[in-house]
Amino acid sequence: MAVQRICTMEDKPYLRALWQSCFGDSDSFLDYYFEKRFIPEYTVCTIEDDELVNAMYSYPVNMCIRNYIVPSAMLAGFSTDKRYRGRGYMSTAFKILLTKLSDDGIAVAPHTPVKHESYFPLENYTATDTSFISGTADKPKIMPASVNFGRMSDIGKLYAAYTLFASKYSGILARSMADFRLKFADLISDGGEFIICEKNNEVKGYALYFNGVNGLTAIELIYDDEETAQSLTTALAFIADNKPIKIKLPPDCGAMLEGCDKETIRHGVAALVNVRRLMKIVFAEETAVIKLSDSVIDNNNGVFHLNGETAEDNTEADIEINAGHFLQFAEGYKSLAELESEGNAIVNNKAVAENLDKRYPKMKCYICDEY
Repeated sequence: MAVQRICTMEDKPYLRALWQSCFGDSDSFLDYYFEKRFIPEYTVCTIEDDELVNAMYSYPVNMCIRNYIVPSAMLAGFSTDKRYRGRGYMSTAFKILLTKLSDDGIAVAPHTPVKHESYFPLENYTATDTSFISGTADKPKIMPASVNFGRMSDIGKLYAAYTLFASKYSGILARSMADFRLKFADLISDGGEFIICEKNNEVKGYALYFNGVNGLTAIELIYDDEETAQSLTTALAFIADNKPIKIKLPPDCGAMLEGCDKETIRHGVAALVNVRRLMKIVFAEETAVIKLSDSVIDNNNGVFHLNGETAEDNTEADIEINAGHFLQFAEGYKSLAELESEGNAIVNNKAVAENLDKRYPKMKCYICDEY
């Protein structure tokens, strides 16, 4: 019989072996990840036949939601031994992990499933969009003059560029300097590189990428304006040297490359972990009444004022909605009017809903990070 539980440090070697068998990452990355990123209390595993056969990881972060800092956990590394797949372990593991995170005061858990809709049954719906440039770009004749290969001595300038860039979006990580250094350590541990765009001795943007024999993949491109975005994109095409290229961009970025396609897709999803915590941060002054349902986190079920306080018995709800769709509104990905029109919210008080949509309009939602 399978046992599913929160991990301990003693599980580390077995978790590492499972990760490597499922994802095939390099030893240098695994050495780094399990030394710097692995937190047993933020990880759940499944034991069957005296083997560790399934795992789900997370690590604490802060998210920026409507310009508020929200305690969150990035979900990562969903993995199951191929001999044990199809047994429903992941759904139970997901509930165990999110319940633990909720008890610890985490409010939201973003992640990027391989199949975007695979966690919709657990009420993890689209929270962010992403654009991708892909194809084989025509190699530019020269590298843009403003772009150079990166130096870790510029980490402070790079961090300032990220912080300015992140202020434009909801759903993005609000990285501390420690978080930012870890992001670059992630990159370097797996053989990644970065370039920077400088003007007047100021870093205006950067791009993180992996360049291998089969092509170049840019996992993060940060910029202050469209000119910088295009310069970095052009530089990546120059570095790719006529190999296939894939560049991840925010959905409102206008950069493009000759010879490549560009598409914007639904990309990141998010789980509502602790609704009271989220409401108290983002909607602290609101008194509208929300009836929330959640099939994953028991404590998220109930009738609440939007400020996170429990409503009195027999209070009629202004809006009825499930946890995942409420999070779409909270982040600014969808309006209440959209959710109602899609059949994903019941609005009992039109005036309240219209007023909330006016005061909490849709926002540009994007996240750089994923595992």
